Amino acid sequence: MVKAMSPTSQEEIEGMREVPYQNAVGSLMYASIGPRPDITHAVSRASQFAINPGRQHRIAVKIILRYLKGTSSLKLMFTNIKDMTLEVFCYAYWGSDEDDCHSYMRNLFILADPAVSWVSRKQPTVALSTTEVEYMALTETAKEALWMKETLYELSLLYHSETINIACGNKGEIDWSSSTKDYIQSKHCH
Repeated sequence: MVKAMSPTSQEEIEGMREVPYQNAVGSLMYASIGPRPDITHAVSRASQFAINPGRQHRIAVKIILRYLKGTSSLKLMFTNIKDMTLEVFCYAYWGSDEDDCHSYMRNLFILADPAVSWVSRKQPTVALSTTEVEYMALTETAKEALWMKETLYELSLLYHSETINIACGNKGEIDWSSSTKDYIQSKHCH
């Protein structure tokens, strides 16, 4: 979904005012925050066009609603209570928004099998490389992981000395985050 899909003529804009797009996106946001983390990214993208949605945006929301209806019997369950290991995953897409070149980051926290926390959002700044965008995502994920670790420790579900591994997908990001060197020119790494 891009801004070019938004209506430009007054007639198209008036026609879309009849469509309850904002209500549908708001309901989807509520679902994505609670029981349906699997739609978070799609809803995040759809919400960016709430002011001036076009026909293609409306179709995308209908697809999300159909997906929810088709998967309504699926659910998250804590099936592995004995192993309270926290698994953390982090990923980012460099320049994935065609309208403003911002990147999207995602992270996922899994505890005893189901997802307990997740994020899918646009990064606030424009990154100059894949390594930079992934490093920014890793930084945000690490902050969330520290908070999660302290919370689980206070609930006696995790030992304070236990390390939390974060799975990420870029070698440059791994090298950058695990080194003590000053990577002032790392923005040129791809």
